Amino acid sequence: MPSSESLRLGNMFGTGVLGAIDYFEQRHGPAAMHALVAKLSPKWREVVRPNVPSMGVLGAKKYPYAFVGDMVRAMAVLARATDEDAFIREIASAGFDRTLDTVARVILRAIASPLDVAQRAPDLWRLFHDSGRLTIVEQGERHYLSQIAEWMGHDVAVCKLGVEAGRRIVERTGVRQVEARREKCVAWGHDVCVTRVRWTP
Repeated sequence: MPSSESLRLGNMFGTGVLGAIDYFEQRHGPAAMHALVAKLSPKWREVVRPNVPSMGVLGAKKYPYAFVGDMVRAMAVLARATDEDAFIREIASAGFDRTLDTVARVILRAIASPLDVAQRAPDLWRLFHDSGRLTIVEQGERHYLSQIAEWMGHDVAVCKLGVEAGRRIVERTGVRQVEARREKCVAWGHDVCVTRVRWTP
């Protein structure tokens, strides 16, 4: 039987979604935040408050993947996104950029390479998630393959957010034509999620 601790796993820290929430509010306005809360399941409406910045989401607090996924899907509907994947790429990229302060951006571009990102990927994963174990299973001069196993509470929208955030991190190192593509996903019936990231120097 699972331990009580494992039953509580399956969350993202607020720092992983704050930037996306702030971007969405700036792009669509305060009224959209009220509409967003209204679109959430009643159980999630207790988690957020539409009348305060970032809907009251706190960086150090954990939020269930199901809540984050529902919020992202509601954002896509309110934004009238015809391509959910493109919308998730947009908010993940904007959210990542807002998460970094100016100094961190300079450091990332000045000293990090995509392969440095790959080496630090397991630590980066643990900064934002309390579940899942990320490992780099393949690495070349212009690509790497990451795998996430033991991911409790997997949500496909959260998975896509992670893929796009990873793509954006690599892009911020200064390389071009960065592509991140899921090759396996728990949502497709696999037991792990696998993403291949490619780039052009």
